[in-house]
Amino acid sequence: MSNKSSTLWILIALLVVVVLLFSGGGMMGFGMGSGAIIMVLFWGAIIWLVISLINAGTQKSEETSESALAILKKRYARGEITREQYLEMEKELKG
Repeated sequence: MSNKSSTLWILIALLVVVVLLFSGGGMMGFGMGSGAIIMVLFWGAIIWLVISLINAGTQKSEETSESALAILKKRYARGEITREQYLEMEKELKG
């Protein structure tokens, strides 16, 4: 399951819990006594969501970044550049 879909299911479950705990009973019935628990769950979900979004943004940038030397080796392996071009570019990259 992807990160977005698991977040969606967690938010739906949280909404269901809120509706079940706050519904019914009228003025003297069950429902309002668990407000503190719902508040803790709500803020915990918000904090978790923010941390997940921050981590998702940093992981994508790390996964897609390749070193210039690795890209050069791939281009040479695919035959896009000649050996002379490869050696010249490698020399420039290494310093």
